[in-house]
Amino acid sequence: MKEIYSVKLPKHIVFGDPWYFERYSGEELNRLIVDVYPHSQYQARVVLEEIPDEENPDFMLCSLSIYMAPEQAMQTYLQDMVYESQTHTVKKLGVDTARYYLGVDDRDDIIRTGGDGYWGAYHEMTRMIRGHIHLDATILTIAVPDNVSMEDMRQWLNYFFQDVQQVENVPKLGEEAAEEQNVNEGIYITQ
Repeated sequence: MKEIYSVKLPKHIVFGDPWYFERYSGEELNRLIVDVYPHSQYQARVVLEEIPDEENPDFMLCSLSIYMAPEQAMQTYLQDMVYESQTHTVKKLGVDTARYYLGVDDRDDIIRTGGDGYWGAYHEMTRMIRGHIHLDATILTIAVPDNVSMEDMRQWLNYFFQDVQQVENVPKLGEEAAEEQNVNEGIYITQ
């Protein structure tokens, strides 16, 4: 199951193990967490996803992803594609205290994960323009603990974000996506 929502673009998003904020600072802290102020011209979408685990199909894996990009390119990123001219970098986000902090503007919470390890990934899509790196889009994907259901994620969505509206008639990867891929020269995001 996959649900896509339009939300008001947050002004500030922070994600990471709360212990890191107490122990580290500067570049070391920045290496471990996400602390981002999205470009004001971006749009935002949140994707709630629940898929069967490949190794145990009776077990569901849940994630919450925040997409921030210009409106005209948003559909490309929602289809997990990037443009050939872009560089795609991924920062894996781990926790060492079996919990993570999520802050979106003036709303925040600490979520207990039930285990250490990687619980998020921060994607940046960039390209060179006149010798300068230009940030085209960002995606923050957060793994959700086993005890959290789709309904729980919907409650998180309404707690953390404003102006939440489910997107209707989202194109599926098929004819429209293939056509857009040819026009936009998109390639799939690999994780």
